[in-house]
Amino acid sequence: MSAGLEIRGKSMRIWMKPHPTEPIIKETLDWPFTPENEKRAQQLTDLIKLEIQLDQFSLAKHFPNSKNLKKNQVSYYAELYLRTTIREVAPSTFDSYKGHVNNHILPKWGKLHPKDINTNMLKRWIDQLKETLNNKTVREILTRFSQVHAIWRDENQIPYNPFQNIVIHQVDTPEPDPFSKTEIAMILNTETDLDIQNLLPCLFWTGLSMSEQIPIAWEDIDLEKGTIQISRSYVRGIYRVTKNRRRKRHIKLLQPAVDALKKQYLLTGNMRGKTIEVLQRDNKTKKVERVRFVWINHERSNHFEYHELRYRWNKHLQKAKVRKRGINQGRHTFASQLLTSGHVPPEWIAEQLGHTDTSMIYKHYGKLIAEDLPDYISKLNNYINM
Repeated sequence: MSAGLEIRGKSMRIWMKPHPTEPIIKETLDWPFTPENEKRAQQLTDLIKLEIQLDQFSLAKHFPNSKNLKKNQVSYYAELYLRTTIREVAPSTFDSYKGHVNNHILPKWGKLHPKDINTNMLKRWIDQLKETLNNKTVREILTRFSQVHAIWRDENQIPYNPFQNIVIHQVDTPEPDPFSKTEIAMILNTETDLDIQNLLPCLFWTGLSMSEQIPIAWEDIDLEKGTIQISRSYVRGIYRVTKNRRRKRHIKLLQPAVDALKKQYLLTGNMRGKTIEVLQRDNKTKKVERVRFVWINHERSNHFEYHELRYRWNKHLQKAKVRKRGINQGRHTFASQLLTSGHVPPEWIAEQLGHTDTSMIYKHYGKLIAEDLPDYISKLNNYINM
């Protein structure tokens, strides 16, 4: 454990080894090289050496802006960011944020001082990220980094924001690819295994997302009234209340869904209940519930996992000779079929899907499947000629 002064040309640098197990720290002095400053630098070196021997050395005292100080590194503010965020977002969301920080931000920027980061550096980094990642992911990573950097800016009242003028154009999200009436019939009329035969109609005629469909329990369903109470979701092994209050809703069941659920009740309605913990919106509190799940994988005597359903779904589409599409297209099919019927207002569909208003309906489902479109021209001509 010691310290020393190095002089190279007109540059003076102090090296320090405060702890035998830690690497040497080197700090360049931003003083002009003069005989007086050389003497001053040697005095500082001697003082640091003494403090190290007495176990009283503080790097922050002598070099408050040192990049070797954790508080002057991006990693310090990333840690603060994650410590705060874990209390504010869902576990699955936090895992995503943590992955962005640990896999992309810290390896590149972790040891840098936030003040040394500028817009051009960020743009070059973004170009590198785009070589292996899509624009959406790059945008999310940059958002995380901007939020980390903002903690330092706020703490030090720094007005300059290197992220301010960076724009990453997001590729248009794929349009919904719902199934047509013909395809629905082909899927439902193809024989399948007992565990999912009643689920298939409910994929098309309830409008639920898979994270809502999987944890549905008989305690949520009123077959006489034809309703389901949507109050929880299941994502990456965690039960939680719906992500916003609008998604907690009573949906009215169409007859094909009611019929399928009545058949399913004979299979799973009298099974023993399971105790689960449901994470509440504060991301801390867990509420204990005793439930009987509807969609049971009898190989495990528990509800399906998403990957299990996806496998059986793809296998069934192949057997039904229907073009392969994701299992969540069932929800899109529900919306498109109701819209193309011409009998249901968008407001009712939005309520069933858990949307706050109809904007998402018009955005995602305005373009309807041609073969299912009602003949509006004939209807209008008949009306005009009346």
